[in-house]
Amino acid sequence: MIFDKRQGSLLNLIQLPLNVVTPYGTYLGVGYDKNNEPEYILSHVRVTTFELKDLVFSDFSKEYIMKKEKPILELTSDMKIGYDYEVTPTEQKYGYITVASKRISLDTGTITKAEANFILEKQLRHIGTVLENFITQPLGQPQYDALLIYFYYEGVNRIKDSGLIKMINQGDAWFYITDEIQTGIKRANGRVDEQLAARKMDIANMWSYVPGFS
Repeated sequence: MIFDKRQGSLLNLIQLPLNVVTPYGTYLGVGYDKNNEPEYILSHVRVTTFELKDLVFSDFSKEYIMKKEKPILELTSDMKIGYDYEVTPTEQKYGYITVASKRISLDTGTITKAEANFILEKQLRHIGTVLENFITQPLGQPQYDALLIYFYYEGVNRIKDSGLIKMINQGDAWFYITDEIQTGIKRANGRVDEQLAARKMDIANMWSYVPGFS
């Protein structure tokens, strides 16, 4: 794949700038000017934003991960199960994982795919809880789900010092967020990791989702 990049666009396509959702308005990418700067118009369709404490994961994030990843249905030697869920020492001791007041038994060391999907909800809620402690700006539902996916792969421990989170909290960098999401796509040998690049493009697309215009 040949990767190209213009400000506000996806990595591999020369196209319209991605839409930009902010707490004060929703902007649609319409093209580039003669200086190759992205141009936008204010949309009559406004994506509603919420404080993070009022947001929960949706099918955007859950179904994306379920589609892309194959769940582990048998407990591994390093205590992983489901969608890379790490069983805690307490869960190991008592032999079950609690998800929304329901116990998923680990007695046989195996779970069903439906149970793996249920555990994924616990994982997404946990990521959301950590994000709530660090993000100060209101977000739209697609933006929130995009961050859940981003940090599902990057790791929850990366949230605290994330440059992406710092950019969001600035409150005036909304037009550059999708560019930041799509950074860091090269391996140590300098070659582009195409799978990683594709995922980051998916996340950038989700972040900029506007109903009827995406």
